[in-house]
Amino acid sequence: MRHDIAAGLACLLAACAQPPGTSPPPPSAGPATATSAGDASAEARELAVGGFLDLALPANASTGYGWELIETGAPVLRRVDPPPVAEAAPASPPMPGAGGVSRWRFVAERAGTAQVRLVYRRSWEKDVPPAREARYRVTVTAAVDGADRD
Repeated sequence: MRHDIAAGLACLLAACAQPPGTSPPPPSAGPATATSAGDASAEARELAVGGFLDLALPANASTGYGWELIETGAPVLRRVDPPPVAEAAPASPPMPGAGGVSRWRFVAERAGTAQVRLVYRRSWEKDVPPAREARYRVTVTAAVDGADRD
């Protein structure tokens, strides 16, 4: 009987858990937060002034590849340090050369449209097309008057 209860609880907990390698988006200190994980091909995002665009892209530095920020979205967006992320401890130690996640955060400075573009390539391969690319079209709207801000 105890084994059945424990197995049932484990199934319930597993159903509520997030997929491995993901974390919840950080709390927003502004009017809105747009979060994206994975590759994007011209994904559209909408934010209010003061909101955040959080990006998390898969990466593996041991291969020599890394994400390079090509278009920052300035002056509509401003890059800021992403908040620390509490990653779940792996069930077993990571394998040497295992991939990870690269993170960026941008704050919406003013109303307008902007594009953020990143490419995944080796820094020494200047004349080689990137292995991957992520593009984000961001529309920032003016903050609503009387919006509750902390």
